[in-house]
Amino acid sequence: MKENDTDTPAELQRARSVVSSAVTVLAVSMVVALISYAWDWLEVWIKGETPELDEWLGLIGVAWLPLAAATTVRLVRFHRSLAARAEEAVEAFRDTVHTAHGWVWQVDADLRIAYSSDGVGELLGYDAQQLTGRDVRDLLDRDPAASEHVFDTSARQDWISSAVHRDGTTRTLSSSATPMYGAGGCIVGYRGFSADVTVEMAAASAEQQLRQEQDAIRARVEHSMRDPGALQIVLQPIVDVDRNEISGMEALARFAAEPYRTPDVWFAEAWQVGLGIDLEMHAVAAACRRLPSVPAQAYLSVNVSAQTILDQRFHQLLAGLGAQAARLVIEVTEHTAVDDYDTLADSMRLVRATGARLAVDDAGAGYASMQHILRLRPDIVKLDRSIIADSDQDPARRALIGAMCNFGASLGVTVVAEGVETGAELAVLTEEGLHHVQGYYLSRPATDPQVDWPADRLAA
Repeated sequence: MKENDTDTPAELQRARSVVSSAVTVLAVSMVVALISYAWDWLEVWIKGETPELDEWLGLIGVAWLPLAAATTVRLVRFHRSLAARAEEAVEAFRDTVHTAHGWVWQVDADLRIAYSSDGVGELLGYDAQQLTGRDVRDLLDRDPAASEHVFDTSARQDWISSAVHRDGTTRTLSSSATPMYGAGGCIVGYRGFSADVTVEMAAASAEQQLRQEQDAIRARVEHSMRDPGALQIVLQPIVDVDRNEISGMEALARFAAEPYRTPDVWFAEAWQVGLGIDLEMHAVAAACRRLPSVPAQAYLSVNVSAQTILDQRFHQLLAGLGAQAARLVIEVTEHTAVDDYDTLADSMRLVRATGARLAVDDAGAGYASMQHILRLRPDIVKLDRSIIADSDQDPARRALIGAMCNFGASLGVTVVAEGVETGAELAVLTEEGLHHVQGYYLSRPATDPQVDWPADRLAA
């Protein structure tokens, strides 16, 4: 079927046919009538007869011929107008077909392709001219039977299908089909449009998967806060090597859920789903219940993000501890950036008013921790394991440790080394003037850590 035949709107085509027929009939009738009237009067004139009624009526008919001619002219103009409108409609349809990002198609009652736009080339890799006569279902769905129901109805249908491109790849198509009716009211075919929505569907699928993952994370975190056995607090001693005693205990969270996830992963996922502060508050409350397990001369150190420090619930928790709040050290982690240090500093003044002290965790591991030190003026600075590791073999690390010790001494800040794992590392720390250490070499985190320190470890 030619494109012009397919593109011309049926209503305009029918109107043009009616007008064209009317013009033809009227023009022929005028010519026949004029010849008939002229012949009658010619016969009267030749024979010299007296005109009868039919001749006079014919004369009156001739008088109406100018009106009929004018009507014919108007009909011709109207016909031309319809033709122009039809051509405009055709051009508009062509423009739509050519600019549409998809495939415009038309099928007959047997679902054989009668018209196909060139968009099928980009969509499925086929030449439009080669598709005439093919079953459209073979192209729209890799499983043709899956789209059978679409063409079993008299209403417009929209559906999503999985189609195979000519190059063998799979594409996701969004299609719509509208039935076409013949003179008897029967469906004689369908007009349709199909577009490639592979990217959109992949994005929607990824978004749905992300929502499912987020829901699963939220459920795990919420369960860990409801189940008394899901979260356990272990303690790792912070040792004063000069006095050979525990100066503090760091509270660390351990989660019992399977599959196993490190605490960092648990808290990171909680932040992803908006439960970061809630989980931190849950862990801090559990840690505070361990205060009776901490030696009388020692403090309890808890890890808290800047966002949690700003939360009113955190201040209510400290206020509820009463005098015991003075035994707490609040370690500000560097895992989240601080947007407003002035507001955080104001909140820290309220924390210090309870007697609690401030520590900056992971110092030296990144820019954020140094900003915390400079802007918050902590009581304790904890050097990150990345600085301590192999400091007995790396002069640069050793020099940085010495510089941090001098920096702390100049500000009256206690410096603690985290992650001490060998006697050689401990020796470097003490030689550089650092006397508060924490790490596996001295004690691993435990529910009830060793309190009496082996002297040989500290003398190593």
